[in-house]
Amino acid sequence: MIMRNEDDQPEAERPAAAAPGEAETAQTRRAMLRIGALGTAAVVTVRPGIAHAAVSALTCQIPVPQSTQPNKWIKNNGDVVNPNTGNSYPPPSQPLSGEDVKNSLKYGTNYPGYTSQQTNAYNNYIKKLTMGKQGYTCYASLQSPSRQ
Repeated sequence: MIMRNEDDQPEAERPAAAAPGEAETAQTRRAMLRIGALGTAAVVTVRPGIAHAAVSALTCQIPVPQSTQPNKWIKNNGDVVNPNTGNSYPPPSQPLSGEDVKNSLKYGTNYPGYTSQQTNAYNNYIKKLTMGKQGYTCYASLQSPSRQ
């Protein structure tokens, strides 16, 4: 079955031709109505997704270091090193929450129960996360301008 819109009607089925300027105006009006209808549908379907993403960004977690590096410490510059390496700190006992990470990166707050040196080392680690590593998606979602 072939679907047609009114612009696709065969010549014999089209309404009587109006003045040239009126036909162009009618087509422009139809086009604007279509755009308006699409815009309304997009707002209705996108807004809930944005709200959900904002909430999930704050409730996500970032393991420091990722679980494939157990018993490793974090150096001041964010590198993952062997335990007791100079200028390094033991990892947090639990993954860091997205909300704590956002507050630390944006406002300079310390992670609860950790010193400013530890917080800085963990933040340096987080800033080095790349696609495919645990916590990257959470960190990337916190960087979105709408989450600031």
